[in-house]
Amino acid sequence: MTAVANLSSKALEPTVKPLAAACYDNNLVNSQGMFLGDQPLRFSLPLLLVQVSVILVLSAAAHLVLRRLGQSRFVTHMLVGIFLGPSVLGRSASFRDVLFSERGTYILESVSLVALILFLFSMGVKTDLSLLRRPSGRAVAVGIMGAVVPLAVTLPVFHALQPTLPEDLKGSSLINELAVRLSLSSFPVIADALSDLDLLNTDLGRIALTASLITDVTSWFIRACTAAVILIGDNRSPVFTAKILASFVAFVLFVAFVARPAGRYIAYKRTPTGALLSEGSFVVVVIAALLSALVTDAIGFKYMIGPLMLGLALPGGMPIGATMTERLDSFFIALFLPVYMALSGYRTDLAEFTKEEASEKWCALELFVALCVSGKLVGCVAAGLFFTMPFRDAVVLALMLNIRGIVEVAAINNWGDTMKATAEHYSTLTMSMVLITAVSTPLIKLLYDPSGQFARAKRRSLEHARLSADLRVLTCLYSEDHAAPLIDLLEASGSSRDSPMSLIVLHLTELVGRAASVLKPHRKSIRSSSSNNPTPSDRIVNAFRYFEQQAAPGAVTVSPYVAQAPFSSMHHDVCSLAHSRKANLILLPFHKSSDGARSTANNAIRSINRSVLQYAPCSVAILVDHGLASGSTCATAANSLLQRAALYFLGGADDREALAYAARMAEAGTMSLTVVRFKLRNWVGMGGRDEARDEELLQEFWSRHRDNERVVYVEKTVEDAEGTASVVRAMSEKFDLLIVGRQGGDGEGDLEGSTVLTSGLSEWSEFPELGVLGDMLASAEFASKVSILVIQQQPPKKTVAAGSSVND
Repeated sequence: MTAVANLSSKALEPTVKPLAAACYDNNLVNSQGMFLGDQPLRFSLPLLLVQVSVILVLSAAAHLVLRRLGQSRFVTHMLVGIFLGPSVLGRSASFRDVLFSERGTYILESVSLVALILFLFSMGVKTDLSLLRRPSGRAVAVGIMGAVVPLAVTLPVFHALQPTLPEDLKGSSLINELAVRLSLSSFPVIADALSDLDLLNTDLGRIALTASLITDVTSWFIRACTAAVILIGDNRSPVFTAKILASFVAFVLFVAFVARPAGRYIAYKRTPTGALLSEGSFVVVVIAALLSALVTDAIGFKYMIGPLMLGLALPGGMPIGATMTERLDSFFIALFLPVYMALSGYRTDLAEFTKEEASEKWCALELFVALCVSGKLVGCVAAGLFFTMPFRDAVVLALMLNIRGIVEVAAINNWGDTMKATAEHYSTLTMSMVLITAVSTPLIKLLYDPSGQFARAKRRSLEHARLSADLRVLTCLYSEDHAAPLIDLLEASGSSRDSPMSLIVLHLTELVGRAASVLKPHRKSIRSSSSNNPTPSDRIVNAFRYFEQQAAPGAVTVSPYVAQAPFSSMHHDVCSLAHSRKANLILLPFHKSSDGARSTANNAIRSINRSVLQYAPCSVAILVDHGLASGSTCATAANSLLQRAALYFLGGADDREALAYAARMAEAGTMSLTVVRFKLRNWVGMGGRDEARDEELLQEFWSRHRDNERVVYVEKTVEDAEGTASVVRAMSEKFDLLIVGRQGGDGEGDLEGSTVLTSGLSEWSEFPELGVLGDMLASAEFASKVSILVIQQQPPKKTVAAGSSVND
């Protein structure tokens, strides 16, 4: 049976962990069951399962509430630990003895430390050190000022007040280490927090990530050197000193010249393109991460240094980083890392703040925490303002870099383990980290709207551009299958030296295996260059390059980009690139595709398309491909599948934009175009500005192409929406491509007559992002017959109309 021998109590400062030796029978692992007289919670395995289950269930329940208040999972896990600890439930001795006895918490902590080691390794793998190659001046300034100012404020104040501080702070190095830790921003913490906030690929998010990485990498190097100096200074023997230095240097050399080449061999030679690591390779990588922690801990350095260094040495992204995310992060780390944070909260005792003799200690400690936080805020804001950043953005950036998380908690735990922090210090610091993050994340959500810059931007459209002007099209692709139909459409759109087309080709992929999002010009990958095995991005770019070469000289220019971001915020990259490259049109593929036998839908792509429709700074078109997927890799006028196109014109800004796009097709003369104007019988009009503009553009179009035998203009008079649908059904099968405005006949303004033309057709709408006609044409009735291009013209100012209808 278990026997616990407590150490004799001494007049010492209370420590974070109990000074007790837990002695127990090694056979108490598996219970025989309560029906045979055993008490399951006295055995290690049942107790571990119950502890993990309680922590995870409470965390999930609490986060359902706290996330609505803008709180992160870090705050949730810490608060759950505090709830289970001596502050609330842990006040009951029977509760502690049953669920969180000393023996049980030791086992739980050991497992959670393994999760922390693997988390640090995984984050090291995902860290993109290329961010440090050419960092922006703003990121460097914000990182340096955010680190230097809090140190410059806190350390002088500490030395000035040192004689008056409590004894446990006066002669301790805790304040110095605290000032250094809080002056820095942890890259893993910032990346995880921005991912939760969907801000990884925003302008401020990228600056914050780069700034935190600059200070983090610098601090890792300084900490390793400092640890070596401390170990050397604590020992008098030159031989022992030489062993420490030789061991650490040997480990660094092993990582650089053995582990790194081996990792690249596994990633680029043994693993097929686009595939995850094999089971054997995955096991080897995980074992290497665990052994790296063992080695650095054995030679006297912190166990966290080894896995972090090894992770940084290995290539991120596919396949190693993606495998870590798929197999490690989503299970083991997701299961036991919350346990580590909950245990940290469990050791926090709020009763320490109520003790009369402890008030002076926690007040003094909070003073230095406040100095560090305020100093970092001031430093970051000052650097941002120096680079002419708006004050609100500078404040948001400072709040991002002040977010705290598991790395800071691990440092506090280490101070507690080494007796630098007493129980009062520990509780004060953990609550401070929770409070800082709990305040920062909701403020960031409140103050920062990354889509605001697009709402304020000048709206670019085809309607207001000259026919001979450069057509700047941002063409977005999610897979290689989207290339052929989009190229066929672009070829049919017409281009020449006098009326050129600038294509900004953007290949969008989900961010997997990396901590920071990517938006950069395409460069041929190292792997494809060395193995003659091109990546999907390479093949997409090759197809568009061939299209560029086949066009007349100077008619088409291609600028390829690649973007890796979470699906939830991928529209930021699309809108940002369209804004910076001054695109007239964003061309998107529809989220449903068909191979003739069956159709597949990708709801993540649908969500991106809807967000782009809402926030884009220019016009947006969605291509529903029902016949172009089998087209050529690069179409020409002779072999293009697009020979006959029709435009259904009901009226409104979107239909005028569609007419402007169709006009470029008519100018190219590579295909026949039929413009069908719908009119309501006995409608006399209201004389509004939109109606007048419709008539003006239609007359201008027809007068320009009246003598063009490949252009036909038809007017159809109908009684109501049913008549509109009948005409559309009767005519659509004659064409290869149908062009419609997204809100044609369903827009706002003075187009009451065109609204009647589609009244009632939206009641059974399946895809509101396509508008009334687009949704009807994309239905099963037309699915295998014709492709549809749905065009939306963005309103001059940010309005709710476009966005709200997208998300109905």
